[in-house]
This record gives sequence, structure tokens and C-alpha cells, in this order.
Amino acid sequence: MRGSFALIGTFHKRLDRTKPLFEAVLKSSILPDEFWVICEDEEDTNTAIKADLELNLQKLLPQITIEHLPTPRDKNSSYKVIPYSNKINWVLNRTTADYICYLDNNSMPDFWKYQIMVDDLDANPEYGAVYCSQRRLGLNNLLSVADRVIEDAYSVLNFTQVMHKKTKDRWPLDMKYALPADLADAEFWRKLHKSLGPFYPVSTEVVLDTHYISAVSAETL
Repeated sequence: MRGSFALIGTFHKRLDRTKPLFEAVLKSSILPDEFWVICEDEEDTNTAIKADLELNLQKLLPQITIEHLPTPRDKNSSYKVIPYSNKINWVLNRTTADYICYLDNNSMPDFWKYQIMVDDLDANPEYGAVYCSQRRLGLNNLLSVADRVIEDAYSVLNFTQVMHKKTKDRWPLDMKYALPADLADAEFWRKLHKSLGPFYPVSTEVVLDTHYISAVSAETL
């Protein structure tokens, strides 16, 4: 029997990509056992609900949860905590899945992505997490494939590249980890490494995820 996995989608703005992303998930070789869609704004939440209804996800997925979870702000309207970390932690406190994987507005999963990651974790109980190669498209059609060796992984892995075992660890909320890009990711990966063990590349060199990066992210690659 395969391990169950939860797919956590943290959506903020750019919800015009919601329907294509939902379609990509539905077309995957295996469906998530839990699909959590956590939105920053009420308008985004309504858009996600509309896409859900149009695609009939409620009948096709075992469990889908769409939640409006605005991030606390101070009197100057600045975030008090990292928005996507706050949303992920909310789900981690509720999920019952064996494995956790991530999705956001800027990523598109390959058909085989979740199948390969789950199979690799099932076959290797000593693994704390697995990660796939990712094609990164940004300024001037920049193309980069993040298939570097594990010694670099904690500083270069985007969160949508990783599937990890369920854990008591939680994502950092302190805004000092919000920038530069992916610093919160790296901080969480280091926590997981200490508690769950090493990360391993998946058992294929095929690129399983495409990520569309902003100007800031492109400069940090």
C-alpha cells in the first residue's frame, strides 16, 4: 500500500493561473490524498472556488480544502509573519498524510512528478525527503535546471521541488527569513535534515517541475 500525500497550495495574487494548475494536478498519474488550497485574499479564494466547481474537483479528488487565511499585518499594513509559511504551518497542523508536497502560482508539475516522489519515499524508508529537478524560467526566458548535488540542496531547493515525510517541524515565521528568495525554504530544509535525515534526488533525471521566477528570484540563482 502506498503512502498518502498531501499537496499544499499557497496562493496569493495571480489567481488567473489557478485553473491550469488545478488541471495539471487532475492530470497527474496519481491524485493527492489531500489537496489544500490556502489563499491570502478573499477574492483569490472565490476564484479558487470557482475553478474548483468548473473542474468538478470535489468529485475527482478524495479531499480538497479551499481556505481563506489572511496573514496578520501591523498598523502599517506590513506582514507580521511570512505569508506562505503561515499558510503551510496551518495545514501541517491539520494534515493526516504520510508525505507533504507543495504547489504555488508559479509552478507547474509534470504528469509523473507525484508518482515518482511517492514511490521513492515508499521504497526508501531511510529517506527524510526527495527532491526533483526543476526548470526555472525567468527574465529573458532564463532556463536553469536545479539538479545540483545534495551538499548544495538546502540553499538552492525551491519548496515545490520537495516531498518530505510528515514532521513536527514547522516553517519559520520570522520575517528575517522572508528575503532573499527561498531563505525560509532553506531554513526549513535544515530543520528537516536534523529531524528526518538526508534529502535525496528522485530516481530519474527527467525534469518534473517548471517554476516561473520573478526578477528578484532570477538574480539569486
